[in-house]
Amino acid sequence: GAGEGCDDGNASDGDGCSTTCQVETGFSCSGTPSACSTTCGDGLPAGAESCDDGNASDGDGCSASCQVEAGWFCTGAPSVCMLP
Repeated sequence: GAGEGCDDGNASDGDGCSTTCQVETGFSCSGTPSACSTTCGDGLPAGAESCDDGNASDGDGCSASCQVEAGWFCTGAPSVCMLP
């Protein structure tokens, strides 16, 4: 409806479209009902992304699919990754 940024047909936070029908940080949504997805490489870890360091490169702790690589530890937005 009017004033809604999205409407995915549920009242759950964390799936891209909030309980108040606003697009959540790190997501983009389109369609009716809204389908929301994250953008790996935008520096905002969201949804199934366990990290997002602002690039789509492997070997730096956060993989090209925005997952923490084996042996690394990542925090923040954009993610900063380091070896323990």
